[in-house]
Amino acid sequence: MSLTGSAPPAASPPGVDVPVPYRVVDVLPEGPEVATLHVVPEDRRPPDFLPAQFSMIGVPGLGEVPISISTPATETTVHGYTIRRSGAVSRALVDRRPGDLVTVRGPFGRPWDLDAATGRDVVVVAGGIGIAPLRAAIHALVDRRDRIGRISVCVGAVEPSQLLFRPWLDSLVDCGVQVLLTVDRCHPAVDGWLGRVGFVTEVLRDLVRSPEVAALVCGPDAMMRVAIAELRRLGVPSAQIQLTLERNMHCGVGWCGHCQLGRRLVCRHGPVVTAAELGRDLDIEEW
Repeated sequence: MSLTGSAPPAASPPGVDVPVPYRVVDVLPEGPEVATLHVVPEDRRPPDFLPAQFSMIGVPGLGEVPISISTPATETTVHGYTIRRSGAVSRALVDRRPGDLVTVRGPFGRPWDLDAATGRDVVVVAGGIGIAPLRAAIHALVDRRDRIGRISVCVGAVEPSQLLFRPWLDSLVDCGVQVLLTVDRCHPAVDGWLGRVGFVTEVLRDLVRSPEVAALVCGPDAMMRVAIAELRRLGVPSAQIQLTLERNMHCGVGWCGHCQLGRRLVCRHGPVVTAAELGRDLDIEEW
């Protein structure tokens, strides 16, 4: 069929497969090789999102990466993306400065099911930069304290310098949230760390008082595997354990197949899943 004189294809909605220009408002250093970019669209307010949803954020001409939105869902003026310098795109994003342009598509994905916490205590478990996809959820949980029980937040990192958002975590205590921090290793004489040393699983034993808790987990795959195993050992049903997956997402909408994990496409069927839905798929290594 000749295309001569044919009508052009309809444009896709902005934010789905068309990158939207955003302006960097500020860049907040969070730790070694980690920064939070606050960005706003050029001609509108940021779109609404739900905790754990992510966007494809990029640098024009270089590429884009999937990053969850780490500001509260009630924040309507900016979106925050907490990014660790690792690959070419993430390095370029961390190096952005106020006034620079980035591109954003989204938000995408299945959010945390916070209604599942109604009437239960909540245990939030984060490893390293995994605290970023949990920030909006913690804000939302604090806002609905009248509908849930005790909120406990356990954050682990390899060493003290990698514990992110320390002032914010300290402020949660004033909101009635129990916050426990732990590191895998430390040198007290060098870094001044006087807190816990050990894995998050050891902290979980102090937090889970009853199997009737809702658990939210985010971190490296190895950390999530042992956290899920420990929660199950403590009697928490797999259906009450939620985790958010980070895989090699390229399109954000389930077209390219790069994020396939078992029978699911993470960008479409996740990133949040329950441990019951996940089964043993977390054991699948990403290429």
